[in-house]
Amino acid sequence: MTFKILDLFCGAGGFSCGMDAVDGFKTVMGVDFDMNVLKTFEKNIEPDCVICGDLTDGKKRDEIVERAKSLGVNMVIGGPPCQGFSLKGKNLGLDDPRNFLFLEYVKIVKALSPELFVIENVKNLVNACGGYFIKQILDEFHGLGYIVNYGVLNALDHGVPQHRERTIIIGSKSKSVALPERSDRRVTVRDAISDLAYLASGEGEFESAYVNAPQSEYQAALRSADGVLYNHQATAHSQVALDKLAMIPPEGDKRSLPVELHGKQKFATTWSRLVWDSFSPTIDTRFDTPSNGRNSHPVLNRAITPREAARIQSFPDSFVFYGKKCNVCKQIGNAVPPLLAKAIAEQIRSCYGERVIENDDFELLLTDAYSVVKQFQAEGLKVDAIITDPPYNISKKNNFSTLDSPRKGVDFGEWDSGFDVCGWIDDYAKLLKPNGSMIIFCSYLYISFIAEKLKNCGLDVKDVLVWKKSNPMPRNVDRRYVQDMEFAIWGVPKNAKWVFNKPADVPYLRSTYETGVVAGSERTDHPTQKSLKLMEHIIKIHTDENAVVLDPFMGSGTTGVACLKNSRKFIGVEVSPDYFDTAEKRIADAAKQ
Repeated sequence: MTFKILDLFCGAGGFSCGMDAVDGFKTVMGVDFDMNVLKTFEKNIEPDCVICGDLTDGKKRDEIVERAKSLGVNMVIGGPPCQGFSLKGKNLGLDDPRNFLFLEYVKIVKALSPELFVIENVKNLVNACGGYFIKQILDEFHGLGYIVNYGVLNALDHGVPQHRERTIIIGSKSKSVALPERSDRRVTVRDAISDLAYLASGEGEFESAYVNAPQSEYQAALRSADGVLYNHQATAHSQVALDKLAMIPPEGDKRSLPVELHGKQKFATTWSRLVWDSFSPTIDTRFDTPSNGRNSHPVLNRAITPREAARIQSFPDSFVFYGKKCNVCKQIGNAVPPLLAKAIAEQIRSCYGERVIENDDFELLLTDAYSVVKQFQAEGLKVDAIITDPPYNISKKNNFSTLDSPRKGVDFGEWDSGFDVCGWIDDYAKLLKPNGSMIIFCSYLYISFIAEKLKNCGLDVKDVLVWKKSNPMPRNVDRRYVQDMEFAIWGVPKNAKWVFNKPADVPYLRSTYETGVVAGSERTDHPTQKSLKLMEHIIKIHTDENAVVLDPFMGSGTTGVACLKNSRKFIGVEVSPDYFDTAEKRIADAAKQ
């Protein structure tokens, strides 16, 4: 799918710049009320159409909708102002007149019914008034049929050299698109700007002659004869400002000065320098003012230039800002960092490009269990049983790698570290039919936590199942008991008439299942693979033929194989491509048999 984007409140185009950097995304239309920023947007983004106007004007809104439809827009992005999201505005909520632009955004989404929308806004939107406002916003979009995910992202976690936290809301008609995971990449101020020319106050190039020039001319003008980058002009500070800056040590601030200087020199506001090997605070529209905060160059006596600020916002050097310098500063300070937007686009592409393999007997999804559950809910999915073996969150590092024949021990991999063993249960419990069962494997360390969680979700805990291994792996035999048992908690909805297929030739059924650990041809590369014999026992007892069984943490697919071998239907979710491939092959082979 190709996403054709309408960028509302587009500004200079940071949001679109990042989106368009990902294959399958193209901004075809931009809307803003400021003609100055639209010049920058049009020159750099090159959309099919830009419209300057007030969204509250009904005729203008109709024009935007009509043009967007003609261009095939199927995605809307933007950051509508929400000044009313404060304690004072709670009584009115979205009816607060200060939030009118947000409502206009909603109206356009309603009129276009795009497959996707993405909203960027202030961090406080999520937490204001105990979540009152975000609930109102979610209600609006849920009413339009969207699956919505939201949260706070820090641009720092996505390759942007500044702390910039923003609420991101992603809505989709058909997918549950989670927010992107944080990246390990970290970019510092030094990485971003140290190679730029060391200008003194008032030096540099800041041309506006190319505002109306064709693309080829302004690209040729990106660098002047002496190699100074376009938009790289230092503010011409007053002598008083220069004197104050001269007192501040490299990478320091006014707090570094002797106390007696504060009053004499009248440092009434914040004067601070950026730190080379650290990160910038949030770049705002007044970054060219030394008294505004930590905006000044790490070592030079001046505020950062527009180009330096643009680098810190993660704009490419080919992105040229047009207009007077004061307006350019606003364009840069108000922008969505392109690399943050790119991370969101990559997450969307990944979700829409997920692998789904299905036939009459099974459906396998390569995706994140936390995200796809909202999609299941929107589709009205109901299952007879959820039988799953999620990460136990028990992995520990070891030094077995030093052995001639190294073994895993209890270091199962990153996927088993930091897992929230209870956080997923709420959403999945809603997928159970009234007489369904939920069976969750877990470590003995978390039995009570999971049991309590099931109760809080309206399920009665019926038993704890025990897998007793006939051939456990011995370890520390002189200091500990052999770890020969694993556990699974069985819960059912209150007042359920649950399935329990006790064999007729067994007088009473014990909750202990004894089998060997996985070995031989059954063994895969999954370190915590469950025995197929064990899973078949559980499937036969707790489900009937043709029942639908869901496993949101499919792993190597043993639950699915057990289902197909015993005439049950299976839905499996797995986030690891390698384990998904293993599960797919095993389940496909079982289906053929």
